[in-house]
Amino acid sequence: MDEPIRESGPHLAGLLTPALAEDGPLYRSLADALKRAIDRGEIALGTVLPPERTLARSLSVSRATVVAAYDRLKSEGWLESRRGSGTWVRGPQTELATPGVDAVATGRLFLSEDGLEQRSGPGEHLDDHGDVIDLSVAAVTGSPTVEQLLSSLSGDDVRALTGHHGYLPQGLRALRQLVAERFEATGLTTRPEQVVVTTGAHQAISLVARQTIGEGDPVVVETPTFPGALDVFRRFGARAFPLPVDEDGVRTDLLAELVERAQPKLLYVSPHFHNPTGVVLSEERRVRIGELAVANDMVVIEDLAMGEVALDEVTLPPPIAALTPTAAVHTIGSTAKLFWAGLRVGWIRSPTDWAARMLATKTVADLGTPLISQLLAVRLLAHSDRIRAERRKELLPRRDLLCDLITTHLPEWRFSIPRGGLSLWLTLPRGNADELAEVALRHGVLVVPGPALSVDDGNRRCIRVVFTRPEEELREGVRRLAAAWAAYAPTTTRSAARLLV
Repeated sequence: MDEPIRESGPHLAGLLTPALAEDGPLYRSLADALKRAIDRGEIALGTVLPPERTLARSLSVSRATVVAAYDRLKSEGWLESRRGSGTWVRGPQTELATPGVDAVATGRLFLSEDGLEQRSGPGEHLDDHGDVIDLSVAAVTGSPTVEQLLSSLSGDDVRALTGHHGYLPQGLRALRQLVAERFEATGLTTRPEQVVVTTGAHQAISLVARQTIGEGDPVVVETPTFPGALDVFRRFGARAFPLPVDEDGVRTDLLAELVERAQPKLLYVSPHFHNPTGVVLSEERRVRIGELAVANDMVVIEDLAMGEVALDEVTLPPPIAALTPTAAVHTIGSTAKLFWAGLRVGWIRSPTDWAARMLATKTVADLGTPLISQLLAVRLLAHSDRIRAERRKELLPRRDLLCDLITTHLPEWRFSIPRGGLSLWLTLPRGNADELAEVALRHGVLVVPGPALSVDDGNRRCIRVVFTRPEEELREGVRRLAAAWAAYAPTTTRSAARLLV
């Protein structure tokens, strides 16, 4: 057998060094750069890559960064480990070309509702820790009622849809009627004609952005935030300005100054159980946002997708659109957070003078969200009170357990107990969240570092940990996270680029 090509550390570092200047975690940038080099033929299939420590020394980064980059590409099928002979390039596997259900089942990477690549499933192993425990995805599995309703469609139900040609860009009338009634109950006057059904909240954000912003246009985005929104604004080439969040939601005192200075075309906020902090935007601040929107001809997206997941008894203020009816506010909802993200059904309520434009934009996008999913959404919404009670019974003990576990095993970490939502927003006493997330991955637990949820690579001492997983996984996940912190904490005064583990 021919001797394989053995790549040297200095030569490979020369190909990958430009990636060190890219935004985001170093391991992700290195992994992406290595894939590009393989795709371009600069690194041949069958090449043996240098050991992690050798490449780390050549790049002047931590060994943990290179290990995480290699592990990521092994999960995607680009690399493989061979006992006694190192890490080999084998090229992407055909079955991994399209992320989806198979990726979840086999422990490979897939795109989550949050727009982040995640690792999950029984096939993934790191060191001696067994399967990775994924505490990164802010999404729920189906409750008993959800499972029952999703399997309840009859032949007559299906025939009622298949008797139609199937193109309904605005969405099923029954679903839009239900959504309008739900908005009415919050004080937001809504007609079904103002509602467009979307393929998830992510598409709803995209439809507004397409109508509002272009290359170089300024937008204001809360920080931290839903990363899917950041992806949308970046795709349209917008210049995003961060707006900090405190215990009462986005800081409108800073917003007034930011609006005057940047003159943004668009503001994105999540007023109900903000993702990831769980805070509720006060009514006073909602009113102020509406006033600023009217005075400055600024469009507002208020994302209420998390609003259904109340864990404590809390009365939510009315939507911004209800408090300031003359403002150009688009209000978004979704089936993802309360019911199940796999349904991929969301909606957007727009001002009357925007309704026709939003429908036209949706028509161009995909001619309509799948009707079977919409029919199932109608049934779920009709039983939302029962499902909401199931969720609270499921999630409240998990939230309280995670809070207790963090307090016990990581007492230096700070957090506020969220009254709703799916996650804890944790502040480290020192160090860098990107670095800690890499170390945590080596210890077999996946969390989201604050910079991944931030406009400006901020929140560097924060991480998001979800409490959607079963209690035994939360216990083991925090145990591994505490072990990762113990391994990382002694080195946190060193430069990020020279971190040693």
